[in-house]
Amino acid sequence: MSYYIAFFTYISILITCAYLFNLLYKNVFQNVSGVFKNVLLIVIFIFSGWLAMKLGVQLTEGPVFDLRVVPIIFATLMFRNPWQVLVIGLGIAAARYGVNGISPNAVTGSINITILAAASVGLVLLYKRKQHWSYRLKATISLLTINILQVSGIAIFGAVSRETYLKQIMPYTLPLSIIMGAFFIFIIYDFYKEQLLSEELRFKNSTLVTQKQELIDTHRELESKAREIVRSSKYKSDFLSNMSHELRTPLNSIILLSELIRDHEETGEHSENHQYAQIINSSSQELLRIINDILDLSKVEAGKMDMDWGEISVEDITQLMYHQIAPLANQKNLVMQVVINEKVPALIVSDGLRLNQILRNLLSNAVKFTEYGSVSLEVTTAAEPDMIMFLVKDTGIGIDEEYQQLVFDAFLQEDSTINRKYEGTGLGLSISYQLAKLLGGDLTLKSKKGEGSEFSLRLPINKQSRF
Repeated sequence: MSYYIAFFTYISILITCAYLFNLLYKNVFQNVSGVFKNVLLIVIFIFSGWLAMKLGVQLTEGPVFDLRVVPIIFATLMFRNPWQVLVIGLGIAAARYGVNGISPNAVTGSINITILAAASVGLVLLYKRKQHWSYRLKATISLLTINILQVSGIAIFGAVSRETYLKQIMPYTLPLSIIMGAFFIFIIYDFYKEQLLSEELRFKNSTLVTQKQELIDTHRELESKAREIVRSSKYKSDFLSNMSHELRTPLNSIILLSELIRDHEETGEHSENHQYAQIINSSSQELLRIINDILDLSKVEAGKMDMDWGEISVEDITQLMYHQIAPLANQKNLVMQVVINEKVPALIVSDGLRLNQILRNLLSNAVKFTEYGSVSLEVTTAAEPDMIMFLVKDTGIGIDEEYQQLVFDAFLQEDSTINRKYEGTGLGLSISYQLAKLLGGDLTLKSKKGEGSEFSLRLPINKQSRF
């Protein structure tokens, strides 16, 4: 009877130690560094093995029944580093000599535990390859493997005879050891799950810290790139502005000289010199227009475009557009129309020069991209009471829907290939789009391939209504 009393006393003490260890881990170990925590855990596991042997139940035949294998079994489930498990096993083997000194039982027990330590290393390596295995499966494998190896070791190296151990001791101690080992593994399962959760949280936290630092670095890099882009854009705009001014001076001289040659050529307009002068003049005029477009675009991008606000007669500006564009339309046998809705006010407040520039770009493009049919300028009121609409319509080639927004980008047309039927830099619509914003309005497009286009310029009737 004293045997069973000692046995259950021993179990109660170990359960109490396991509970205290669980509390200690939750409240103390979680706040220490990873390296220090691992060292403490290894020391506690070795101490647990020593305590299990120290409190072991002495059998009548001489051997001591204890649960020294439980710390080793649990180490195979908790630790992922095989070297840590090996240190725990060897530490428990060395602690065997601290139970009752050096003796044959201590030597054979130490050898047996060393074998278990080597086996536990193999189990950890196996579990690293089989990470999808459940805790219960790994616990069962460790529990059976370590206990069977311990029984085999005692049978081979034990201080008692093999026959006595296998027939009179092992049938009782092996089932008890497996049952008690399973019991301890069960009561520390929550601890195991918390350990896994803690590692997962630690990994996620480390990942978040790394990602946060990467985001900070990326943000700084983007800010640096943005500053470089702004600086480069300013340099580009300043360069274009300066170059445009420099180019316009000699170009104006070329235009004036070509006009003088053309007007004073003695042999008349059919002479070669007169024709050459006419070519030089028209080419220079086109080049001057391109340079002016580049200068305007650079001014808009640099925020240096000056606006001259004043009253504008709607009828006067539409008639001016008609007289400028009608000759171009007549050359292609196109019908040119100007329609003003009766509800449109006679005067609006805007920048006449820039409004003229927008309408001229839109109407010139309409004529250029229309082979037959008509081109029209319609002025009407917008849905908003303080807005006016200038509609430029044509029956030209139209624009695919997927390219309609691109036409407002600088240097782009629907067909950007080198060999194309319609020449141009693609700056006109981009400048018109930017100028419409500066005037307090917007420029939009509705078009269908092969059926023509409609550009809608929406502007405020009075400057104060939008600013």
